[in-house]
Amino acid sequence: MPNPAFYEGREQALVKHSFIERYLRDQLPKVASFGSYAFVDLFAGPWKSRCPQFSDTSFGIAIEQMRAAKRIQKSLGKDVRMTAHLVEKNNFAELAAAVVGIDDIDVHIYQGRAEDHAADIHRKIGNDGFRFVVIDPKGVPDPAYFADLIRAPKTEVLINFMFQFANRFAHTDKMPPLVNWLSLVAPDRDWQAELKDLTRQEREDNITNMARGALAKMGGFRFAPSITVDEADADRTLYKLIYLTRHELGLKVFRDAQSLALGVQAAIRSGRKAEKRRDVSGMNDLFAAQGTVDHSERSAQLMERGRRAGKKMAFEIVRESGAGGILWKDLWTQVLDAWPITEKDLAWECAAWKRESKVSVEGWGNSRRPGDHHRVIAV
Repeated sequence: MPNPAFYEGREQALVKHSFIERYLRDQLPKVASFGSYAFVDLFAGPWKSRCPQFSDTSFGIAIEQMRAAKRIQKSLGKDVRMTAHLVEKNNFAELAAAVVGIDDIDVHIYQGRAEDHAADIHRKIGNDGFRFVVIDPKGVPDPAYFADLIRAPKTEVLINFMFQFANRFAHTDKMPPLVNWLSLVAPDRDWQAELKDLTRQEREDNITNMARGALAKMGGFRFAPSITVDEADADRTLYKLIYLTRHELGLKVFRDAQSLALGVQAAIRSGRKAEKRRDVSGMNDLFAAQGTVDHSERSAQLMERGRRAGKKMAFEIVRESGAGGILWKDLWTQVLDAWPITEKDLAWECAAWKRESKVSVEGWGNSRRPGDHHRVIAV
């Protein structure tokens, strides 16, 4: 996991980078069969980096994980071409210095605006290999500028949707690009007027779902789950990390990385709240210890609600599938698409159902958990 010592005052970046590191660690071995892998960061920075090796930046983490994966593949007799394409407008000199000496993967750097280089990067990568595109701007850019880059086959995307900006302007005409691309999912509805009558949470859910749907439609993606990144000291959403993938294995990797990232966020926010209570009372707090999670913290609650709801949904699907049952792969795909639960947690729940004679699982045998080809049938 990224070193928390480098993230004081920018704890939200630690949540984001914990996700990216875990995602890349788990995803890179799965895409090695494509022969080439490209990492694209359209707003690379570096921003407020405190680590000399830039391991507290998205591109630094990605390069480190790519180099490690390349070494492993080489030891297995496979030569996987790894490339990084990094775009930066303001801190280009620092970016250029950061990648000096990297010779085991190809690093291409571009100075200027992301929208001016996206099409060129798309052409350079081609359509044969796998690409992971990170779009992490300061504001809310028009995704149409990057459409060709993310529409390519074998592409997965992580977009930082700056919710606070979007929430402030979504009901106005002050940000036409934002209104235009959100309208992709509701072209015939006056959704801006509808926002005015919603509660704070309903408004957040509505805007987020529109953003997810519009991005998925724009790139032809099957899944578009998101992570809520909160302010460190308040129960308010700062931004949403929206992940785009066309493959259920991408969804599986996302939920694992999301679970880790939300756990990091819960620990950070629990600690900050405990420090505030200690400052007021003058007494030490149970949750002041680093890494200790207060289970009333909203990220922790979100994970717990997701696990409960996901398990309930899964059992209902199995029951409704009748005598023919449902393939395990089809079951976990539906549930992970709907709720923040990992396939591993769902598999342990299925094992419990089997022990309690609530389900039978064709072909399971003596394995500890079901396989994708096993069929789950309600008893």
